[in-house]
Amino acid sequence: MKSSSPIVKILSVALLLAVVVYFAAQLNAYFADPMVTTPVYRMAKEDAISVSGYVVRSEETFSSPSGTLSHRRSEGARVGAGQVLATVYPDRAALDRAQALDDMEQRMEQLQFALTAFLDPDAALKLDGDIAREVIALRRETADGDYGAATPLAATLKSAVMKRDTRFESREQVEQAIAALQNDINAARANLSAAQDVTAPYSGTYSGVCDGYETVLTPDWVATATVASLDALRPTAERGNVGKLIRGDTWYYVAAVTDEEAALLEKRTAVTLRFAKGMEQDVTMTVARLGPDEGGRRLLVLQCDRLIAQTTLLRHQAAEVVLQGYEGLRIPANALRLGEDGTPGVYCVVGAVARFKAVEVVYQGEGYALVRPGAGATGAEVLRLSDQVIATAGELFDGKVIG
Repeated sequence: MKSSSPIVKILSVALLLAVVVYFAAQLNAYFADPMVTTPVYRMAKEDAISVSGYVVRSEETFSSPSGTLSHRRSEGARVGAGQVLATVYPDRAALDRAQALDDMEQRMEQLQFALTAFLDPDAALKLDGDIAREVIALRRETADGDYGAATPLAATLKSAVMKRDTRFESREQVEQAIAALQNDINAARANLSAAQDVTAPYSGTYSGVCDGYETVLTPDWVATATVASLDALRPTAERGNVGKLIRGDTWYYVAAVTDEEAALLEKRTAVTLRFAKGMEQDVTMTVARLGPDEGGRRLLVLQCDRLIAQTTLLRHQAAEVVLQGYEGLRIPANALRLGEDGTPGVYCVVGAVARFKAVEVVYQGEGYALVRPGAGATGAEVLRLSDQVIATAGELFDGKVIG
């Protein structure tokens, strides 16, 4: 058998080398810059400053004479001038008798309604309407997270529901129950001990907790406060056992920030304050004052003119001062490319080819970017959630087959 000619051998070797070189190049391209795709998803990002400061309000504490104290107002409740904040009883037994009398009087209201239901068949329907209105009012008052008016509304709603739930088989049964309960009420009133009420001298918002800062952290202090005076804050020993009243609706948050952080705040009139704990909702606040430099730190005073009931228990609080928020579609930073006309965009996998979709960059982060669809993009040109963006794949062009 004749051996192959030298030309055939050379061609065979050359072909083999070409195949090896081709596959080597493909492997090198894959491992050096493999095609990676990632789904698009929505993301929010904020520029914020972490601070630790104090909540400041105009407050006055109240104390009672010696005895057993019963608070009559809930935390964050609005109180009018002359309304009772607390009642002082001679001893615990006197307080128990007074609470038992309150329970009996509430029961009497339920029995009176049950009697009315026998006399007026429409009374139950009217009460159902009252309950529906109370539910709507309670929802409306608490929709923005301010629960100051929730307690009295909830108490009224509870009373109405309990009235509706009281049932008797006959009018005579109701009248007998009323007569027996009235005798018990009369006896309880006769055994009541003398009690003394503590009333509000002016209208305000009630808080049952005093922390000693009421006479230290005041609006007057805020007007002249410095970083040094903030660091030197100490509570006093005087604390009212009845609680305190908060005057007006204006309150402040005071903290020290670095010079660099202050520079970010200097041209801002308002920011969003988010407490680390104690209150779930964010609060929009005015930048009331930025103090002078004190060794690399400056005093920040934020002001809000809407008193939120949830803030009555807040004092020394960690928080975030949110400067600006961003929201967009998150893509890897290395997925950003320039189109043929210089428009920024990304290539997405559409079927078996790469398609260019123009975008506008909203925020540039570390290793990622937040974008929105480019102006004028329509139909399949719009970048959407769950689109598969090509992060790395070497050279790309619109319509490139990617297999």
